[in-house]
Amino acid sequence: MTISLWIPESVGAILTVWCVYLATQNRITNWPISILASIVYFYVFYQNHFFSDAYLQLVFVLFQLYGWWFWSKLNPSKQLQHISKINRKSKIFLSVISVLLYLTWLHFYTIINPTARIPEIDSLTTIISLVALYMQAKRWVENWIIWIIVDIIYVPMYISGEQYITACLYAFLAIMAIYGFKEWQKQLTQDHSNKA
Repeated sequence: MTISLWIPESVGAILTVWCVYLATQNRITNWPISILASIVYFYVFYQNHFFSDAYLQLVFVLFQLYGWWFWSKLNPSKQLQHISKINRKSKIFLSVISVLLYLTWLHFYTIINPTARIPEIDSLTTIISLVALYMQAKRWVENWIIWIIVDIIYVPMYISGEQYITACLYAFLAIMAIYGFKEWQKQLTQDHSNKA
């Protein structure tokens, strides 16, 4: 990776840490910060031939806008949206859709981006990240488990692309995701206690 990418990579990393911390605190402001991080990282990943991750940033912006709305006062059912656990039907649905999306995306991705770095892993992390973000927007506590898994996969991928700042970021994000899981579990327990 060129030296010129170190500055935007550092900015993207700082914004990402900030938005993940806000998400662990269940704060709506995580969404606009994460949009800024995605825009910066689109540039970084595209320049470094992690094209799937670059495209993922654009999809992230759409999900982040949805999450922002879903958590906001503009959502008419906002008062009904609390941290919850994913149900069995949704688990099965997301698992099947994830496999189908991965196989489809990998096929087309390798055709349209022949110079992509490690396309199998880049495509896999893209699909897993989309699932995690969707689950986060739904406020399912298990979203943090999916983030932990994908963050761990990302670390060696970014090391291979000499994105050392981003590799360190994702190692840190895995730790933050563990913290986020514990915080959301605590909130879920409190919500159940208040209802009892």
